[in-house]
Amino acid sequence: MKIQPNVVNALTGELQFAYREEGDELHWKKFAMVVAHDLKEPLRNISSCARMLSYLAPENHEERQQICDWLQSSSNRLDQMVQGLLDHARLGGECESVEVDLGRIVTEIQEDFRCLIRRTGAQLHIGNLPVIQAGPLGMRIVLSNLIENAIKYGRPGVQVHVDVNAKRAPGGWLLVIEDNGRGMTKQQASEVFQPFRRFSKEEDGLGLGMSHVYSIVSQHGGQIKVHSEPGIGSRFEVLIPA
Repeated sequence: MKIQPNVVNALTGELQFAYREEGDELHWKKFAMVVAHDLKEPLRNISSCARMLSYLAPENHEERQQICDWLQSSSNRLDQMVQGLLDHARLGGECESVEVDLGRIVTEIQEDFRCLIRRTGAQLHIGNLPVIQAGPLGMRIVLSNLIENAIKYGRPGVQVHVDVNAKRAPGGWLLVIEDNGRGMTKQQASEVFQPFRRFSKEEDGLGLGMSHVYSIVSQHGGQIKVHSEPGIGSRFEVLIPA
């Protein structure tokens, strides 16, 4: 998949991130704590119902059992993410870097997006991904947002292909998420990491995902670049220091 890119380096030009003042950061931390706390109880209910359904499902009904297992594992991962978000808000970020298996994370993301992949007919191609030192919640949020956007913003009549790869780079690991979707204009690419920016009214969301991605990569001391061309696709490059 070759792209002749319009290139925007998200770390040069600062992209008008003046909104990240101390008062705003405190506001968003409090907001994240409230949301994460309020989600805990509904998630417990979902998890409990999944266990009950699994127990009641006939042993010879393999498909129903698989759905129950999928619901249970997805709710457990979501519960872990909510707890991580709560801790993240309380502590102002992940306290330490640990070994993070990117291959495992992407496989779990692929499972979580099973319905979206089935609905869009997307093909996700996962290369050999390394184990790195990083914040596990942060890496999940980064990869989840980039992969989800790549799947959602395909071109009509063209099967979506998303490639997720990594390679050694000077100073760390370069993660590459590339698609053959709609692509972006140079103007859109320059604004993609700004909060509340949405380029399609067809999809839901607040337009905060990519600004979170930028923040997490920056907190890791890394860099993120986007190469994109309308009608060809997009390529995001994330450099995480080793």
